[in-house]
Amino acid sequence: MKTIISHKRLSTARKARAFLYALSFLGLLGCSADGSLSQSSSVVANFEVTPPPNFTRGLLERRAPEPLYPLRARNLGIEGWVMLGFSVNADGEVINNSIRTIQEQPEGYFELSATNAARRLTFQNIRGELVEDIRYVFRYQLEGLDPPSSNAPADIIQFREMLPLRLITPAYPEVAQELGLEGFVVLKFTVSKSGAVSDIVIDQSEPPGVFDVEAIRATQRLRFDPRIVVGEPVRVEEVSYRFDWKLPQ
Repeated sequence: MKTIISHKRLSTARKARAFLYALSFLGLLGCSADGSLSQSSSVVANFEVTPPPNFTRGLLERRAPEPLYPLRARNLGIEGWVMLGFSVNADGEVINNSIRTIQEQPEGYFELSATNAARRLTFQNIRGELVEDIRYVFRYQLEGLDPPSSNAPADIIQFREMLPLRLITPAYPEVAQELGLEGFVVLKFTVSKSGAVSDIVIDQSEPPGVFDVEAIRATQRLRFDPRIVVGEPVRVEEVSYRFDWKLPQ
């Protein structure tokens, strides 16, 4: 009888110890999970990639246009930056077909805007020769940026909020290439509620008439995000856009 009781007590003690071990193990798992979740949350909350510095190879900026803040990113409250690489010719102008994206944070919002701004960059090139592999960062910060206004005049709308969905590279006229001509064309047009282009006119052309035909053809292929006012797409007139033609160095 004593032996049976002894075995029962031993069995009960073993079960108690096993139960305590199980509780301890579950407690450790819980702490580990909480720690992992906390660490994961911390990583998400603190996720921020600092943009790298500019690398201009000693060239000084002569004109640094402010990039247009994409309307979609602004409405979503998204900030970020884009690093571009490009070459600068002897006159200090960015060679358009050399522009490429090195890094973008976050992806999918600012690349087109940065590329358009880079096309208008100019530098003081005291070397007087081609300078390659320039690295330049465009930053996008909402702080201090005026909110969009439904009563904004057309000239503000066209330059701040009308960005094409993709870049169009116009063809280089054969005659201009043979003669070594470079130039640009500024066009004005209307963007419909659907984002299509119409009513295209030449506003400025240099040299006159050389690149007009290709500029109009390229403009016809442009598509835009429609301008939204009070939740509805609206037609926007007098939108300006510039195409440049540069011969390869």
